[in-house]
Amino acid sequence: MKRVQLLRFLVQMGFLAAMAFVGFNTKLAANALAPAILLFGVFFCGWVCPLGAVQDWMSRLGRWLKLPRLRVPFRVQRYLQLIRYAFFMLLSAGVVIELLKGPYNFSKLVHGEIWTLASGIIVLFLLLGLFMDRPFCNYFCTGGARQGLFSVLRIFGIRRRAGNCVNCGMCSKKCPMNIDVSNTEFVRHPNCIGCMTCVTSCPKKCISYGLMPGLKATPGRKRG
Repeated sequence: MKRVQLLRFLVQMGFLAAMAFVGFNTKLAANALAPAILLFGVFFCGWVCPLGAVQDWMSRLGRWLKLPRLRVPFRVQRYLQLIRYAFFMLLSAGVVIELLKGPYNFSKLVHGEIWTLASGIIVLFLLLGLFMDRPFCNYFCTGGARQGLFSVLRIFGIRRRAGNCVNCGMCSKKCPMNIDVSNTEFVRHPNCIGCMTCVTSCPKKCISYGLMPGLKATPGRKRG
């Protein structure tokens, strides 16, 4: 595990422990990080959200157990990923769908509160995580959808140096949100969670996190 992924794992573990033993509020953490979305994108989903973290760990367990992996083709993913935005619009219109309160229902499970049908469905999504990456985040998380809409304005994000790229497609293959990173110069996709998996999986080190192209400061001319 690369250093950045180890750091992310420790952050995820720390927040999950804080939520379980100190009663830390997931919604408060999301709101506190919200102003940073315009700069850095949706780091809450990739580094803090406990439901997202457990889905990551279930995926690792599935790979360790050598279970078959489900991967939605990009041509299908572009349409399926719109589901969570459709649900977000329904919630914004006042249509309450208990299933979509993913992190909230997950926290109820952690604290041993009343079992609900929605919480049971969350467990099914975690089990599905043994076979595919972040199924709830990809298609049902309305919180991620709301933050993702603002994150398209990010200034810092994932950059790909096309000149060094050998088009192995490893970055796209490893992305838990099924984003086609290998055909993108600067990832501005609303589903990007800043997990850095594409960065740490690139064999040629041509993917990094940094300032969007065109904003890099250029040296001033010398005065005569």
